[in-house]
Amino acid sequence: MQCSWCQKEIIRNLTLKEILWPFLIKERRCENCQQRLTVIKQPCCSTCCKPGLQDPCEDCLKWKERYPTYDFCHQALFDYDEAFKEWIHQYKFRGDYRLRSTFVPEIKNFFKGKEEDIICCIPVSKKRFEQRGFNQVEAIFVAANIKTVPLLSKIDDKDEIPQSQKNKIERLKTPQTFFATKWASEIKDKKVWIVDDVYTTGRTMFYAAQALISYNPKQIRTFSLAR
Repeated sequence: MQCSWCQKEIIRNLTLKEILWPFLIKERRCENCQQRLTVIKQPCCSTCCKPGLQDPCEDCLKWKERYPTYDFCHQALFDYDEAFKEWIHQYKFRGDYRLRSTFVPEIKNFFKGKEEDIICCIPVSKKRFEQRGFNQVEAIFVAANIKTVPLLSKIDDKDEIPQSQKNKIERLKTPQTFFATKWASEIKDKKVWIVDDVYTTGRTMFYAAQALISYNPKQIRTFSLAR
């Protein structure tokens, strides 16, 4: 069995159940990779999971002023620290498709019991998809065998600059790039989850939610692997 991050062999004793039913062997990380990750813990903002003592944080207070009627609430699993940045660089920017399985156990656990909710991955532009060969968020959910619905599409911009190359001010000034697809007509009175790999300023998530709010979902919640 290989580590779902570093791909090194994991040597351990299998349980009797795993020997009899190999399909029970779950994707997992080796001890070294596991220890490198930092799980988000208190104290953090209860609205967006930003580490710190202020609750709600300054960023969320500003978003509330801009979107006063939107019941925003974001949840994330890991700190966006150097270890996670290394993982996202290898997976997203170097195109190591094997890493789509790294967080399958956490994804499955988080969305357990939410089968009636509609899950929408943040889309990538056609240009970015052609360059990378896959949508990094969709690939994670495919690996976890969790259904997603393409509620959003992204406007193609030939001069698009990746969010990762922008500073905070530039990210916040990014114009609306999402529009709802035909599938959005199905979300009325349904709970919707908008999911992404990383939450930084929140600009992406708020634009995504803005594109769907007029379709009258029961509730919109957002989720990312890291914050």
